[in-house]
Amino acid sequence: MKYRITDITNFVEACTCSTIVEAARKLEISQPALSESLKRLEKDLGYVVFYRSRLGIQLTASGKVFLNKAQILVQSIDNLEITNDKENVFGGRTITIGCHSTVAQYSIPKALSYLKKKAPDYKIELRHDLSRNIQTEIQRGNIDIGIIINPIEVPDLIIQKLAIDEVGVWAARSIKEFDTIICNLNLFQTQSILKKWKNKPPKIISTDSLELICKLVDEKIGYGILPERAVWLSGLNLKNLKSLPSFKDEICLVYRPEFGKSPFEKITITALKDAIDHFKI
Repeated sequence: MKYRITDITNFVEACTCSTIVEAARKLEISQPALSESLKRLEKDLGYVVFYRSRLGIQLTASGKVFLNKAQILVQSIDNLEITNDKENVFGGRTITIGCHSTVAQYSIPKALSYLKKKAPDYKIELRHDLSRNIQTEIQRGNIDIGIIINPIEVPDLIIQKLAIDEVGVWAARSIKEFDTIICNLNLFQTQSILKKWKNKPPKIISTDSLELICKLVDEKIGYGILPERAVWLSGLNLKNLKSLPSFKDEICLVYRPEFGKSPFEKITITALKDAIDHFKI
């Protein structure tokens, strides 16, 4: 069974406090974040570790037994930490990074290049999906950190704005009138542009592949609704129709409050920030 070290260390710290609120303050994370961490640990263990009441928290019999084991584990981890050793920054631990596949193309290669130099023992797992789904998985604790487009503000997540992208209407350079729009109808950026676009073409081809939209536009199949960064990545010589509606995207780094405490987590945050900062269109 897989346990999260952060959940175990949060549990050990919570055992020194009389309430969840007090423990969250001591850990410098939000109360909902700590509550979810402890519930996740209990789910992994298969039993309850705390009695909860209006008076506070108290260890169950099973919780007392687990506390002894957890304290030994945390002490062992502390003894293994080598913060100044470039060759052992990650120490065998893996960080899961989530983002849309297109975002990954202009961020992950640069980020991993940074990690390769600063922490040669880095271990990364990549997950790709729509930004809203990645954010949900971060909240659930299934993904450690993500590069999210237009994240939803929630109290139990750290959201850091990194850059801006612009979603607009694009066409082939030898422009002529088209009767077709190529886009992803499942994106609210697309819906926003379509609502504002007066006298828009009647036909719509919907696909969730931004790469395919770029190629279809280049083949003069129709207009494409695309982020500027996706067009840049395609290498195709497309034209942004500035007179038509557009949508500003915020590119953000998103992670839970308890993430970013250890050296290998901090260096991963720095690597992702550096990758976005150095991306030039």
